[in-house]
Amino acid sequence: MKALVYNGPGQKDWVEKNRPAIRKPTDVIVRITRTTICGTDLHILKGDVPTVTPGADPGP
Repeated sequence: MKALVYNGPGQKDWVEKNRPAIRKPTDVIVRITRTTICGTDLHILKGDVPTVTPGADPGP
């Protein structure tokens, strides 16, 4: 599946990630049918959130 990965201020890439898997009895996999971006995600992509390091997946 594709995921957006933050690679530093103003740098992002779509990368192939492994599909999620059930590992514990309390895990669940949800099918997303609609989504939107959060304002915090925009700040992360601009580089305004120093605690988010390159390689992070914004959103989850």
